[in-house]
Amino acid sequence: MSFCRNISQQISFDDTLYGLTKREQKILKNSWAEEFSNIIFPLINEERFSVLYSSNPASRPNNPVNVYIGLLMLKDIFTLSDEEAIHSLYFDIRYQYALHTTSFEEQPVSKNTLTNFRSAVYKYNEQHGVDLIQEEIESHAKEFAKILNIDGRTIRMDSLMVSSSCKKLSRLEIIYSCVERLIKKIQKSSPEILSDGLKVYLEEGHRNDTIYRSRDKDIDSKLKFLIADAIELYNLCKDNAIQESEDFNTLARMLGEQTNNIDGKMELKASKEISSNSLQNPTDPDATYRTKGKKKNIGYVANIVESFDDDDKIITQYDLKQNIYSDQKFSKDTINKLGKQDKKTNILVDGAYYSHDLSNEAKDNNISLIPTGLVGRTVNEENAGFENFGIDEKEQVVSKCPMGHKPVKSTFKKGKYTAHFAKETCDSCPNFSNCPLKSQKKRYFFQVTQTKLHRAKIIAEMKTDEYKKVASKRAGVEGIPSVLRRRYNIDHLPVRGLVRSKVHLGLKISAINCKRLIKSRLGSSRKALISLLYKHLLEIFCFQRSVTA
Repeated sequence: MSFCRNISQQISFDDTLYGLTKREQKILKNSWAEEFSNIIFPLINEERFSVLYSSNPASRPNNPVNVYIGLLMLKDIFTLSDEEAIHSLYFDIRYQYALHTTSFEEQPVSKNTLTNFRSAVYKYNEQHGVDLIQEEIESHAKEFAKILNIDGRTIRMDSLMVSSSCKKLSRLEIIYSCVERLIKKIQKSSPEILSDGLKVYLEEGHRNDTIYRSRDKDIDSKLKFLIADAIELYNLCKDNAIQESEDFNTLARMLGEQTNNIDGKMELKASKEISSNSLQNPTDPDATYRTKGKKKNIGYVANIVESFDDDDKIITQYDLKQNIYSDQKFSKDTINKLGKQDKKTNILVDGAYYSHDLSNEAKDNNISLIPTGLVGRTVNEENAGFENFGIDEKEQVVSKCPMGHKPVKSTFKKGKYTAHFAKETCDSCPNFSNCPLKSQKKRYFFQVTQTKLHRAKIIAEMKTDEYKKVASKRAGVEGIPSVLRRRYNIDHLPVRGLVRSKVHLGLKISAINCKRLIKSRLGSSRKALISLLYKHLLEIFCFQRSVTA
């Protein structure tokens, strides 16, 4: 199938719209479909998805890509199933109007259209590492921000855990599942290579007998027995065609994570030695394990970046990673993605996103990281006060104490500022009791690390009213995780795997952005209409008064 752009968007003489009454046309023009048709649909870049199709012009041309993308967006806006979305396009004039298909003799989608298109997007991402949906959604977000006059100079971030739909398995279940899946695959292609000891996994009830009808004291022996079967199966398949299969790779991965190779023999690891990024369930090999606070999660973590002003807000960036990916890594990714800024840009974050090194990296890009709190211990009383010392970070010297006294000597080495002050000067100082100096034989000694100094300055700055006013605006982004869970069921996605889950997340982010844009546009139109009506009535009133006078 070759790629071609959608050129069939002109209204024909027998267009469905001409069959509507004036009243029906007015209602249609005042609905969400008008804004989607005129603003959102034209932004869809069909050329971006040309890589999914053949370059041979002699092959059959594709159906309109922008209709596919638009329908996927509408599907999540109204939280529909694939079938409901397709049926809505067939029978609802608003969907046809929004997607410019009112003149089509037959709507260009069928039962498996959306499934096949998503599959092509998944496959391209897995082969090339490029998420076409993310590129498209973030491209739309930039245009939405321009339409709403959001300058992008104030940004806020938040993350949320996204649970995988896979079942949480015990260690025994993980090992058994990997062995069982590969044996079932071999049974279909080469059953003759299976030994009698491995064929028992095909028997009905074997899984329940092995896993669920076990006493706690039998677990260790059963783990060793299952690992022995897994090793036998691995050696059986490693030199034939089955080693290219996904099930064999999953078994090999499980053995690498669950065992140690000691003198050429594989032995079970202790439970505490198993990494959190180990296989949690063979049906979702990308999912990882993480404990955050008191909550345990198997799945992924999403990061949301939102640009906003006093009136509007748009999610301009998003990402999905395994849930062991830290907020600081997301922070670094966002800084790199934004790049060097022409004008000062503020990013409001919580303490988990912040570090001294990230703050410096942000400053190099004319970006200011503004944390609402800091992770870890606060500056203790013993060291309190060193943020008031005059320290020139460019020259890397301590220039003066809080009372203005200059040090006898100052150095900077291995990330630490040190200075020596004369005892005769400090002993007569009224502020000496509050100074974080240490007494030596001849002088008083001052030392602080670059990181600790930076942290102390941030803590002092956080106490100011101006900082609190700016930082308080970050709270607005914390509603997005709640919306994604309550409205869009982000923890119950109908797919598994990082690539597939990220595509579904992107379309839900698009739904939030589209609804915000449409709501803002319709609200602005109503405000403008009310303002125009008020102005008109005021002119009539003034005219009547002038006539009466």
